[in-house]
Amino acid sequence: MATSRITVAEIARQAGVSRSAASYALRDDPNIAPATRERIKRVAQQLGYRPDPVLAKLMAHLHVRRGTHYLGKLAFLNPSRDRDFLQRTHALREFFANAAVQAGALGYQTEEFWLYESGRSPKRLAQILLNRGINGIVLGSTGQPGSIVDFPWGKFTAVTVGYSVVSPSLNRVVTNHYRNTLLALRHVTEAGYRRIGLVVDKEEPTMENLHLAAFYVHQRALPVKQWIPACVSSGDIGALRAWFNRYRPDVILNADMPLQYLEKAGIRVPQDVALVSLLRWDDQAGIAGVLPGYERLGTSAINLLASQLHHNETGVPANPHIMLTEGSWIDGESLPVKR
Repeated sequence: MATSRITVAEIARQAGVSRSAASYALRDDPNIAPATRERIKRVAQQLGYRPDPVLAKLMAHLHVRRGTHYLGKLAFLNPSRDRDFLQRTHALREFFANAAVQAGALGYQTEEFWLYESGRSPKRLAQILLNRGINGIVLGSTGQPGSIVDFPWGKFTAVTVGYSVVSPSLNRVVTNHYRNTLLALRHVTEAGYRRIGLVVDKEEPTMENLHLAAFYVHQRALPVKQWIPACVSSGDIGALRAWFNRYRPDVILNADMPLQYLEKAGIRVPQDVALVSLLRWDDQAGIAGVLPGYERLGTSAINLLASQLHHNETGVPANPHIMLTEGSWIDGESLPVKR
């Protein structure tokens, strides 16, 4: 393929990110996580991408002349009891970083707020936001299933991420955990694995048990002798080891289990078992799995919120929508192809 034909859109597709994320990464924008920037650059290099200097100069000229029309400020609202939850949680950190990039591209500034700031009630926070002209909110996850967020939503336009917040029932953007699991199962099967196990923990309900659902639907199509019940370990190393010894899977799928967790149970990867992550992050070098696409969720959330603001849609929607984003597969040494 001629290098002159490689576009940013093609790089984005190959890297499993949005076009805007790829564009910003190639320009070393600090709002894109460093590991994500490096991965996108590696993809660009592998494809033979070379920026067009004439086009780059033209776009810079147009940007200077046109500028970005300032449309206001959006609030990133942390509804967790943990003040630092958004920054400590990998998925949310990536989600909000890329949401900030997309917001800036559309002309919005962003600012993070904590719902449980000492001495400030949700009603008072709402008044502060309105006084500052902020009526668009991106509501983060609490990390706890069945969460209720007490906030006066009537004058605000909002979207949320994930399934943890059940009340209010807002428009939300979500990773397609079900189809991502099926994607992983297809790659595992194509690599020659037949005894497939799934390890989940007590936090699976925050994903509507969709990993479990896809796993069991897949198993129903297999011979009974290949069926392996999922291991719900809840952090119990002994339970994991007992499950592994009893069923002897040749590959383990997991939602977000550190490699050290298996090592503590005396299970070596890939010598004893292959490993696939259903929530694979850029810093998990060598691990095969599904990049969940949280950077694209951030872009989707801002686009959805901007559309709602444009149409003056405020309050809790009567018929909330769910926007699903599918992940992308990445190979790794933890899943060697069986000969």
